[in-house]
Order: sequence, then C-alpha cells, then structure tokens
Amino acid sequence: MNLIPLGIYRHYKGNQYEVFGFAKHSETLEDMVIYRALYGERRTWVRPLSMWDNPIEIDGKTVKRFEYVGESDSQRELTEAHRALLSTLQKCEKIDGDKMGKSQQTLLERRIAALKIALNLIEKEQNL
Repeated sequence: MNLIPLGIYRHYKGNQYEVFGFAKHSETLEDMVIYRALYGERRTWVRPLSMWDNPIEIDGKTVKRFEYVGESDSQRELTEAHRALLSTLQKCEKIDGDKMGKSQQTLLERRIAALKIALNLIEKEQNL
C-alpha cells in the first residue's frame, strides 16, 4: 500500500514530519498515513492519504500540503544495512561448502539462512 514514499516531509507551514507507516481505517477502509512530528512533543498522528497528497490553495497559489524532503535516518540506515547484508550473502553463497568440514558447512548454511531472514525483514520494513 506504499502510495507515497516513507521519509521526511515538510508541511506547507514549515514544520517537518516523518511518515513511517500506513494503515486502513477500520470502518471505511480508507488509506491512512501514520506520521510523527519532528518538533515539540513529537506526537504521532494519522491522516487520510487523500488529505495528505491533495494540493491546497494558499494566497491564490496551489501548493502541496506536504512536500517530500527525503529518506529518514532510519530509512537510510536500513538501506545501508540491506546493501551490506546482501553483499555478505552473495559472498557466502559463492563459498564451496564441499571443501569444508561438516561443522563449518553447517555453520555456513546457518549464516546464509540468518542473512536471508535479516534481508527479508528489512525488505518487509521498507515495503519492498
């Protein structure tokens, strides 16, 4: 349901918010954006996606209610972790396990399985 990118947005009034998830309204099934303020008490809010993404008119000028600024630090960290884990997995999969002892082979298999689980969790978190 990722209809807008996760990350940092600037509200037309200037404050910044982090979009970190999506949900469905339990009664109407309307798509909702889950976000938190990056100022003050840093409260968490929900807003219908239709209100998030629709342009508004200010002083006779049409502007976006929220303008995408970029990835959040946590999104960048997950992207970097994914890249590093994928590289390690690819190297592990190239190792010839037949040239190892049984315990080393088992350890390699378990490491590969753990790397795949970690990659899947990151991809799920990033809605890839």
